[in-house]
Amino acid sequence: MMASLAARIPWYGNQNPGCVRLRWRGYERIMSMLLFSPRGPRSPPVSLRPPRATGAPLSPFSMERSRFKRTLGWFSSVLRDKVFYLGLVGIALGLVAFAILFNYAVMPLWTRHDASVSVPDVREMTGEQAESTLRAAGLGAEMREQPFNPNLAADIVVEQQPDPNTSVKPGRRVYYYINASPKELAVTPDVVSLAEATAREQIRDAGLVVGTVESDTIRTPFRNTVTRQTPEPGRQVPKGTRVTLWTSPGPGTASVRVPNVVGNTPEEARAILRRAGLWVDSPNATGDRIRWQQPEEGATLKEGEEVRISTNPSGG
Repeated sequence: MMASLAARIPWYGNQNPGCVRLRWRGYERIMSMLLFSPRGPRSPPVSLRPPRATGAPLSPFSMERSRFKRTLGWFSSVLRDKVFYLGLVGIALGLVAFAILFNYAVMPLWTRHDASVSVPDVREMTGEQAESTLRAAGLGAEMREQPFNPNLAADIVVEQQPDPNTSVKPGRRVYYYINASPKELAVTPDVVSLAEATAREQIRDAGLVVGTVESDTIRTPFRNTVTRQTPEPGRQVPKGTRVTLWTSPGPGTASVRVPNVVGNTPEEARAILRRAGLWVDSPNATGDRIRWQQPEEGATLKEGEEVRISTNPSGG
């Protein structure tokens, strides 16, 4: 009992030794009066001091060395235990069994390897028709718009991903692209045969934008005359569309013999004259056949000079 009571009394080892000694003697006197009174004259004095440790105190290095030896001994005992190796084998077999079960039982149910759907062809359908067709086939559908292409019909599907007849998993999302018609359209003006500055002004007035201006090999009577354009004149395009122009380097110095174009269509006549190095405008030549040309066949002109044509026998 005295030892347990001594263990409960706070120990002030870090204080002044003299103060500790006085305080400890006070504790001894009080505890002797409480526990052993009355006591005989020959009763041994009660001491509540903790027993002193025998032997020299251990150094920190020795304590760490002893701890390391105990740890090493524990590992050695574990490695010599057959139960440890049986546990490792059991864990390994459990992991293998889990992997096999997950791969051959869980994954097929989750990914549905054997299930497939053929993607239907929704091109040239409207957006509503394409979505209903894809949903009916057990697929997802997502519409995406692309810039308006005047060469294709408006507001229909022009492309899809994945491609038609591709085998995919049920529920796979299919993207279909709509050639969305613009809200505002503009008509491309005819600027061929105009000077570049005049052509730019007319294109801006139509709500369009002049794109690149490139140099052409076609000769004309004047330099920087527009010889070609794209989009072609009269096309309906969205406002803000860029128009590409080609301009002439001007007349040449070589002499050219005028070919005969009477009897040809206006398109054929223009192609023949331009291949010969001559320029032809004549926007009013819109009939079936060319009936008149000036200069006539056999005349000599400079490269790039103009030949006028008409579907009217009297010209004009």
